Amino acid sequence: MSALERFIHDLTDLTTAEDRLPDDALATTVSELLQELVTRPAPIPVEFTRRSAAHNGRGRYILHRSPTFTISSIVWAPGEVAPPHTHETWGAIGLISNRIEERRYELAGDDTLNPVDHHRHDAGAVSVLVPDDDIHSMHNLTGTDTVEIHVYGKDLTGLRRRRWSLNGDDMQEFASGKYFNC
Repeated sequence: MSALERFIHDLTDLTTAEDRLPDDALATTVSELLQELVTRPAPIPVEFTRRSAAHNGRGRYILHRSPTFTISSIVWAPGEVAPPHTHETWGAIGLISNRIEERRYELAGDDTLNPVDHHRHDAGAVSVLVPDDDIHSMHNLTGTDTVEIHVYGKDLTGLRRRRWSLNGDDMQEFASGKYFNC
């Protein structure tokens, strides 16, 4: 069994358990398992670690989809930015290669954002997301691709979420598009 297959097996057990953990504890437990996975050599098939010329040089691939969680690979191009956004579910993000900047925000009463935290993550780092504390932005500040594994408690495809302008003052609802390999 590959490391990814073992990870999927373990997550299936965790997310379908009769006494399933609350979202915050589940996200933390998943993040610990994810950290083990992302620090292994070649934790995912190489075809999911490259950007696709057929998709405007982006890389967004589904690695596993089930009713209780999804796993995807995201390849960030040099300079690529995801403005502040929500996930509306628990999650964990593990960095396979390179570096990425993550900024966390809190929601103000007028639907604008206030920055509260800032990290520059290196390979092997894992970030935890829980509902009501999951607003963040991502930025590949480097000159090479950054590869991450994202794990979420829901399939984000079509899920209604929120995103803000880079300065955090203009909120819009949106739904994520499809992954490239499905």
